[in-house]
Amino acid sequence: MKRTTRIFFSLCLVMMAGLAFTGCGGKDDPAPDNKKATFKFTITVAGADDKDQVDVRVSAGNHDASQYGSPVWKINGVTQGNENVMILDIDNFVGGVKTYVVETVKPFNFSGLSVGVVNNAQVPGAVTISYKAEVDGKVETNVQNVATAASQSYNKEYTYVAK
Repeated sequence: MKRTTRIFFSLCLVMMAGLAFTGCGGKDDPAPDNKKATFKFTITVAGADDKDQVDVRVSAGNHDASQYGSPVWKINGVTQGNENVMILDIDNFVGGVKTYVVETVKPFNFSGLSVGVVNNAQVPGAVTISYKAEVDGKVETNVQNVATAASQSYNKEYTYVAK
């Protein structure tokens, strides 16, 4: 009986040592890719009134969070504060055709674009949205003239990474 117990405990020790050494050593997670790119988004909305809903959100960041505390965006050429997310809403698009160019002021690791339109049909006609996303000057997404009819909505989410 003592011999069986000793063998059992020896096997347990060997298994525990094997498990301990299996979980250690080497790199567990690969380092994030540190490639950076500039991001540019062009958004045009036509036919919106103050009863409709238009939400456009762009974001950018780095794996090391170095974007915090410094300017990230320009809107139509004007540098914004240190916001890493820019939001354009219905107030930005009421009255005719409105176009905004939102671009990063320096290169980043990744970015995102979210667009949403709800046509609440207070005036006849559709709310039309067009948008383009560029990464280092290369067009990644180009959606033109999506018409949202009365009582309809349109929503899309995109993510982009430096290549």
